[in-house]
Amino acid sequence: MTDCKTWCGASDEIQRAFAEAAINNPEMLVVLGGDGTIRTAAETYTGTDTYLLLLPGGTLNVLPRALYGDSSWQEALKETLANPLTKELSGGRVGDKLFFVAPVVGAPGLWMEAREALREGDILNTVGKAGVAFEAMFDTTIQYFISPEVSGEAEVVAVICPLVSEQMSDSEHSLEAAAIDVENATELFGLATAAAFGKWRDDERVTLTKTRQVTVQSSRDISLFLDGEKIRVGKNAEITFVQRAVNVIVPSLQGFARARPLCCFARRESIPKAVRAIRN
Repeated sequence: MTDCKTWCGASDEIQRAFAEAAINNPEMLVVLGGDGTIRTAAETYTGTDTYLLLLPGGTLNVLPRALYGDSSWQEALKETLANPLTKELSGGRVGDKLFFVAPVVGAPGLWMEAREALREGDILNTVGKAGVAFEAMFDTTIQYFISPEVSGEAEVVAVICPLVSEQMSDSEHSLEAAAIDVENATELFGLATAAAFGKWRDDERVTLTKTRQVTVQSSRDISLFLDGEKIRVGKNAEITFVQRAVNVIVPSLQGFARARPLCCFARRESIPKAVRAIRN
């Protein structure tokens, strides 16, 4: 393989590296990083012909896990190069930010911050952030509007892309919105128990609907996480569907187990030359 270049850097340097790479219009880009790095790469190459191979290198690894299951980056790379297929992902947009898995609106997103603190070994900060998240759970109400028939208030609103939805095919041109309304800790733990047994969709405290747009607002600044990364949106945000977001390379279904099967639309003939060069 020729014309190959490598970029390495801290989180504050990686966006510049992606912009530099984009100038060269690469056929394929392999990215190893955490959720913020992965989403920045996908945003940078939205609407281009570049194919991305997005490998898990963080804590939550939201998008890589949706694409490759719980595989390590070494396993995901090996399986993808052995049996590559291309896929065009749909996604969504909040302001000028894109997402490819799900935004989580409300206090539960703060638990992600607690998990990051635990990963870094900061026990006191972990306990503090976990306490803030639990208190905020019942202190902040999110107002959501999907249509005149589907609107209301909830503690949590999650908007799920077809990539990870259990009820949607990857080819559906919409998002799945889940509004979760719990009034106290007992109801919260009851819902968590239902989720553990895969029955959360049947819970009466969950409102589910397919939509291309969701508007959320609150009386205070909203806590919103996009694919595992916190962003600032103020007191209101509009979440919309994006049909053609980014091109990725994934392993074929044969011989590779994922948390959820993917539907791949491209033929093997469309595999980038760079992948064939690496394999050979």
